[in-house]
Amino acid sequence: MPDNVPTLELVSPSVRRTHNAVFKGSAEDPGNSAKTYDYSSARAVQSIGQTTAIVIQDAGDMLRNVSTVEVTSIGAATAAWIATKDPSYKEIIDTSMNVMKEAAALYKTIGTNAFDVLALFSSP
Repeated sequence: MPDNVPTLELVSPSVRRTHNAVFKGSAEDPGNSAKTYDYSSARAVQSIGQTTAIVIQDAGDMLRNVSTVEVTSIGAATAAWIATKDPSYKEIIDTSMNVMKEAAALYKTIGTNAFDVLALFSSP
């Protein structure tokens, strides 16, 4: 994992400082409600979860768009292949199929990485 990926250890102090500034107290102070700190932490994790969901949705849009273009290309190449009997259109079809496979693999990578990032922040 890259060194510049934020981890829970880096986010917790930031959440604590934000909590202290907003609630004018210390998150570690037993006299101060731990519930407010927990609430602040939960909100931070929720925000990261929402961002993660958006990233996955964007990747889904990318996959859908690539698929639309490549299926159109396959259809046009198939029609031309049938009309001309020129086997060179098979290369276009194969290339389009490979592009869709690569896009699907990229979608899986994006989803897996997004899950891994979310897991860094939601672990206790």
